[in-house]
Amino acid sequence: MTGTDRPRSRAPRAGRARDDRWPDWSASLCFALAALSVMVAVVPPWRRYFERTDDLVSAVVVPVVPNIVYVAVLLGLGEALRRRLRPALWVFVVLLVVLPAVGRVAFVVEGTNRWANLAGLVVTGALLVVLVPAREQFPARTSGASLRRALVVLVVGVTVFLGVGLLLLGTVHTMRSGARVDGLVDTLSRDVGLGEPISIRAPLWVRAVINTIGAAVVVAGTVVLLRVPGRSPSLVAHDEARVRTLLRRHGDADSLGYFATRRDKAVVYDTADPDSALAAVSYRVVGGVSLASGDPLGDPRRWPAAIDAWRGEARANGWSLAVMAPGREGARAYTEAGLVAFEIGDEAVLDLTGFTLGAAGLRPVRQAVTRLRRRGYTVRVRRHGDLAPADLDLLAAAASRWRGDGGDERGFSMALGRLGDPLDGDCVLVEALDGTGRLRGFLSLVPWGRSGLSLDLMRRDPGADNGVVELLVVALAEDAARLRVTRLSLNFAMFREAFARGEELGAGPLARLGRQLLVLASSTWQLESLYRSNSRYLPTWEPRYICFEYGSDLPRVGIATGSAEGFLTRPSVRGLLRRRRPGEALSRAEDDYADAVRALMPPEPDPVVAALGAPRTDQERARRRRLDSLRARGVDPYPVGYPRTTTLAEVAARHGALPPATRTGEQVSVVGRVLRRRDHGGLCFLTVRDGTGDLQLMASRGALGAEAHGRFRELDLGDHVGVTGEVVTTRTGALTVDASAFALTSKSLRPLPDKRHGLLDPEARVRLRYVDLISRPAARDVAYLRAAVVRSLRESLHRRGYTEVETPVLQVVHGGANARPFETHINAYDLDLSLRIATELHLKRLVVGGMERVFELGRQFRNEGADSSHNPEFTSLEAYGTYLDYHDMRRLTQELVQEAAVAVFGEPVARRLRPDGGVDEVDLGGDWPVVPICTAVSRALGEEVTSATPVGVLRAHATRLGLEPEAEASWGRLLEDVYGELCEGATTTPVFYTDFPRDTTPLARVHRADPWLVEKWDLVMFGSEQATAYSELVDPVDQRARLVAQSLLAADGDPEAMQVDEDFLRALEYGMPPTGGMGLGVDRLVMNLTGLGIRDTILFPLTRPG
Repeated sequence: MTGTDRPRSRAPRAGRARDDRWPDWSASLCFALAALSVMVAVVPPWRRYFERTDDLVSAVVVPVVPNIVYVAVLLGLGEALRRRLRPALWVFVVLLVVLPAVGRVAFVVEGTNRWANLAGLVVTGALLVVLVPAREQFPARTSGASLRRALVVLVVGVTVFLGVGLLLLGTVHTMRSGARVDGLVDTLSRDVGLGEPISIRAPLWVRAVINTIGAAVVVAGTVVLLRVPGRSPSLVAHDEARVRTLLRRHGDADSLGYFATRRDKAVVYDTADPDSALAAVSYRVVGGVSLASGDPLGDPRRWPAAIDAWRGEARANGWSLAVMAPGREGARAYTEAGLVAFEIGDEAVLDLTGFTLGAAGLRPVRQAVTRLRRRGYTVRVRRHGDLAPADLDLLAAAASRWRGDGGDERGFSMALGRLGDPLDGDCVLVEALDGTGRLRGFLSLVPWGRSGLSLDLMRRDPGADNGVVELLVVALAEDAARLRVTRLSLNFAMFREAFARGEELGAGPLARLGRQLLVLASSTWQLESLYRSNSRYLPTWEPRYICFEYGSDLPRVGIATGSAEGFLTRPSVRGLLRRRRPGEALSRAEDDYADAVRALMPPEPDPVVAALGAPRTDQERARRRRLDSLRARGVDPYPVGYPRTTTLAEVAARHGALPPATRTGEQVSVVGRVLRRRDHGGLCFLTVRDGTGDLQLMASRGALGAEAHGRFRELDLGDHVGVTGEVVTTRTGALTVDASAFALTSKSLRPLPDKRHGLLDPEARVRLRYVDLISRPAARDVAYLRAAVVRSLRESLHRRGYTEVETPVLQVVHGGANARPFETHINAYDLDLSLRIATELHLKRLVVGGMERVFELGRQFRNEGADSSHNPEFTSLEAYGTYLDYHDMRRLTQELVQEAAVAVFGEPVARRLRPDGGVDEVDLGGDWPVVPICTAVSRALGEEVTSATPVGVLRAHATRLGLEPEAEASWGRLLEDVYGELCEGATTTPVFYTDFPRDTTPLARVHRADPWLVEKWDLVMFGSEQATAYSELVDPVDQRARLVAQSLLAADGDPEAMQVDEDFLRALEYGMPPTGGMGLGVDRLVMNLTGLGIRDTILFPLTRPG
């Protein structure tokens, strides 16, 4: 992780004691005192000083005894304190606090070294004040069996100590046996820090032997007392059932989740009752370390509770805490619970939806797979549940035989440790067979949620051809769609980042040294080979971490994780003998155990039902109950149709002038959506709306019958109905259809917004456009108006002899405009593509091909800003005509816009809504002004500007206007910047601004009168550009030069610069006739005609997800 993704360093959770480190601190004091005692024992002046009764350290702090037995006692006591054993705390208090305090009291009474001993009593009191309240931090207890075994060891050891001591003293002394016993007892008391200096004199070797025996007794007793049972808690049927249930509900997040079903692991839950648990931590006890692996299981919201329960269990048993290979979210949860996380490697994850063997970076893999397939290798992909017992036996034997050294299976966090288990039917087996049908290698993969697989076991026959593993992985990727698998987790590459950083060009000496050390370690632990075998598939690397609680735990945690993962093996005669035997088959559960687990698991929920169970409002629940009631009564709430005979608008047009209380005798069948309802019991009124207008419906109990009338009254706002009846007017004169029959044609399951105002929030109108169209007729009017504009443009061009064509949306080279494209990738060709930003270059190809007048009305895509006037996806019109120039295209564009205005408003006008609700009309008739851009800028500045105006003068104008032009800005860029600031925004009625700078328009012909300009115009109306047109550049030599200049800008980092389209240039070289071209924004035209914003004129504008 980097930045905000990296788990925070240790951050205590609420409720955790701030001084939770007393076990560590007291243990550190014992270890430090032991180290001091060793140094005192080997430095003679120090030894002589501390053998005195008045040394200050022993008087003020704790006794320092230069003796190996005392050192052994301190080391054993420190280890017991570090494991939070409550009895160790009391031994610490008695041995190092209470007994020294008694001695100090005696010395004070005698007057010996009084002030030092008084200071020591103060220190003793302070220790008692802090240690007694801290006893809750020592919750661990020793088991009765361990205590009994330790006592036996101590009794036997003391007996040996006394026997050997008596024998040795009898050999070197002639003292009586009673005196020898007293001397040994004095020696033993002094060794543990009690008693006065002994008076027995013996050779150094005798004292060394006696002290060594005493130390060995202490160490042996401590080891037996603190030894973790050979078998840690394991998974039982009830636990496995709950683990599998949690994985079924929340298994998609962590690819290592399924390995929690290893039966040498145990689980601790977030609640005391496993049946109601929503989260759990899976762990195994290794060498006094409670070693969890992967992320916690279950609901992430309940992970903190599960982690707290795991810590509590570890505290009660005196275990250290560690987690191997959690992912980002898991590591974050553990760090928030107080652990420390360090990144130790990366997991290789393949996205199988985008995996293709044709990718450029997969060439070595592609070659290996092709070579094996030519040699007759085939691959089978099956679920474990589809395998016969004989197949499983064959695989287990092959797995053991191909293991190599016959040793224990490596892996803990990323290995299942079994093959062919009856509960692992969803696991996937991928087998490689050579040309003779002989098994040459296989992969076994475990489920990763609903749509992923995680590598468990990889085996390859040492005699097989190279590339078997690549063949297996590729075959699995090719079969992913059948298996409904989208993700594949491969091996874990430890220290991957260090390998990659050390290989980089210019890597520093430390990076290179780190890589060399890892390469050296790889000769034993295959670190580099795992990294390289994964990287060849171009995976996404997901970081994995190691978490622990305290720095003092690191040595123990390192040994525990190395042992669990199979990197370290405890040396033993049994282990050496086992290495000479063939590897044992991987374990499987018995059928009765599997049946017990299945019986304890709740039925798998239907994902469709779960999705349908999303939270609903009271109104939504009520409508669904009515839906169920309709179906229960045999009413189809969604029939095929209804025999409509007329629209609501047609009814209103024929009978809109009827007087009140009139019956026409005309029977009609109409349909519509219910917008309003008035229920008067026996008489019910509805207002409905179809695509043409609104109308009132009336239903009486007498006309419909009681049963049908009751269903009519149950109609909800938003329901679609079909009604047959007579057209009448009510006593108030309202035009109405008096229903004689009706049918529900579509049941609405969601309530409509306010019936009078609809959706008031503009953002909601965009996101819920369908609701906006239902409740606000004006929104539909704009959609119809837009359709009329598009239809007018198309018909106007058809009348003028233009042919409509379609050109590609996906393009290899983006060009035709200066804009940033959207980029995508086609897997079939392994090719980067972009969505088109303009249709210009393809339309010009058609002109070269002889299509003299063409146009396209379609969608363009530009990866630019979105605001009130721009949408990343928009509709544009481009038209090209041979032997026309930009003057001809100007007249064509003016006519197209005027004809579109007539099509929607009946006259060439644009409309603007006033703040008071009124409408202003802007006349668009007649010929529109034509103004050269230099003339427009000169008028706005009050100073003449021409193509001869120096760049420095234009830059000064731009700076005075508050613009910030780039240092390399050209004359043309500066002119357009000033034009945009002064002219474009100030233009209201339509104006054609003509003759733009040459260096900013690479696709237009050079002006006939001024070589610094091109024949281009922009139509500006209401402050924005509406259309643009060129006399097209048809000179292939000039065109190539301009596009190359643009490509150099792209190479310099300009994302909007056009690329060189060689195919387009090749087409120009065949000869393109003189041509005029025009582009017009359809969205902008609708906006300019109506005065609305772009979000109102586009039905579905792009919005940020809410």
